[in-house]
Amino acid sequence: MKQLDLRDIRLPETSLWWPPAPGWWLLLGLLLLGGIVVLWWYRRRSNPPLARLCMRELEAIRRAHAAGQSDHATLNAIARLLRRALISYGGRAQIAASTGTAWRQRLEQLAPHHGFSESQLQLLAYERYRAHPQCDIDGLLRACESWIRQLPRGRSGVSA
Repeated sequence: MKQLDLRDIRLPETSLWWPPAPGWWLLLGLLLLGGIVVLWWYRRRSNPPLARLCMRELEAIRRAHAAGQSDHATLNAIARLLRRALISYGGRAQIAASTGTAWRQRLEQLAPHHGFSESQLQLLAYERYRAHPQCDIDGLLRACESWIRQLPRGRSGVSA
């Protein structure tokens, strides 16, 4: 019989890159985790919670009042801030038209352990429409701060 001139079986070359060493898998995991943390931080930073936004605006109202803004203008600014916070939680259709007692009830429903006294709620609901309301603005600002700190987390539809 005649011997055939066949070549030997050729094995594939060994890959130096696959499978990666455990250190590469660890580095990949750390990079993915770092990316998730950066994304979470960016989203949190660019879209702050409602309570933080309200506290910033309340501080601006407090500074404006300290700079000489009238009690009437400060009272209206506080009422606008509270109304916008209520709209963020309850929706424009249900909250925007509420006035007087209904508006007071909405304030109390959102933060049941609020810091408002009965006279402050009366002031916010009715007395602010008078030309020269008699009010303790500093006490009202403290009560607003207490109310804002008690806002529920995560339910608002606010975006900054």
